[in-house]
Amino acid sequence: MKKNHSIKIPLRNNPYEVIIGKNIINKYKKKIFVTIKNAKRIFIITDTTIKKLHLKKITQIIPKNFFVKTLVINPGEKMKDIKTVNKILTILLKNKISRNDAVFALGGGVIGDVSGFLASITLRGINLIHFPTTLLAQVDSSIGGKTGVNSLYGKNLIGTFYQPNLVICDTIFLSTLPRRELIAGYAEVIKYGIIYDKNFFNWLNNNINKLLKNDSFQMIRAIKRSVEIKKEFIIKDEKDLNNKRALLNFGHTFAHSLENCTKYSKILLHGEAVSIGICMASKLSNRLGFLSLNNYLKIKNIFYNFGLPIDLEFLKKIKIQKKQIVNNMIYDKKNLSGKLNFILCKDIGSAFVYNKVKKESIKKSIN
Repeated sequence: MKKNHSIKIPLRNNPYEVIIGKNIINKYKKKIFVTIKNAKRIFIITDTTIKKLHLKKITQIIPKNFFVKTLVINPGEKMKDIKTVNKILTILLKNKISRNDAVFALGGGVIGDVSGFLASITLRGINLIHFPTTLLAQVDSSIGGKTGVNSLYGKNLIGTFYQPNLVICDTIFLSTLPRRELIAGYAEVIKYGIIYDKNFFNWLNNNINKLLKNDSFQMIRAIKRSVEIKKEFIIKDEKDLNNKRALLNFGHTFAHSLENCTKYSKILLHGEAVSIGICMASKLSNRLGFLSLNNYLKIKNIFYNFGLPIDLEFLKKIKIQKKQIVNNMIYDKKNLSGKLNFILCKDIGSAFVYNKVKKESIKKSIN
């Protein structure tokens, strides 16, 4: 297997590449700047933690003829709101940004979502390159063009579809990731196996120890396959119009509600919410007669063996009510014509959209 991989996302209007490997930023420097060949200004958006750890890796490859400005926000989901967007937008415009200029998103999912949203609305669209620094961002949020910020009513309810020019998934960033965040990223990786690829699910199950020991070869393999699977959904349904891309949100109806319940605090990371949410969605699939008990237990066990939470026991200190979880689901983006749309699975490797779920069944799937 090659050390570095280039996966092309062949969208009709906005094709781009996702490059995956270890210590690859300098190696692909030329490709980075070819994609923004008419730019004169680069605005790097990052957070205080990533600035200390990784900003130099980016600034040292930027040619001296560029005007470079770094915009730094505090880390955390609470920064993903309209106030943050407006603050950064004011700085971009004050510095006379043009449509040829570029935003470099250096960070995890929050930085990627905020940067993508800003790039899409500034002058109706400027260049965007993602440098995702978390496992979750490398396998999920940096790819596919979904951007967004949160509202009082729920997660990512304000946003756009906007594809980047390039995504650089350098696993060197993951070496400084806190273990809890690294493990949380595997929730999205496991999700791909459940919704699309049973063989990948089984491979993950057989390589848990290597992945948790940060085996570089196996980690790159897991990222590569995750990106390949997400690519299949993106090219079939770029803007989430025909429910094919919706399958990527398996477990997220529960997860987003749980994040809302915890007020997007560090009590619950996004990947941890997804892990619990997928276990609940799998239990619901089993209760409704779609998923066998054996497969439900396999799904639960893989999350448990990765060290991820599988139920509300993880949040016992804050005593979340089932009614609150269900009520939050009303604002989920997948809902159509007043009906709750759930992603369910009938087998490992096979998911589907279903909208005939009664509230009582939802409550009984929450544990």
